[in-house]
Amino acid sequence: YSNRNAQGETVSPRQSDIADMKRWLLRLAQKRWRMPAVRVAQLFSEAGVYDYVTELYDLLHLSSYERALDDIETYLTAKGYSLC
Repeated sequence: YSNRNAQGETVSPRQSDIADMKRWLLRLAQKRWRMPAVRVAQLFSEAGVYDYVTELYDLLHLSSYERALDDIETYLTAKGYSLC
């Protein structure tokens, strides 16, 4: 089983699951932080959140997306980012 990404490349089910988690986390952050999606995406990219989610997906997906976002907030705070 495989999917294709926006560029038409074949991705594994795991890669698809990771991409889904990143999208959900972006939307949750947008709502929780009252920030435009573009700004959240910039922050995630700048701070390395996308890589963080990829690297820790096996742990993050065991809990709720809300808990995963809590972990991301801790990660961002530790890196010196303010979310308010």
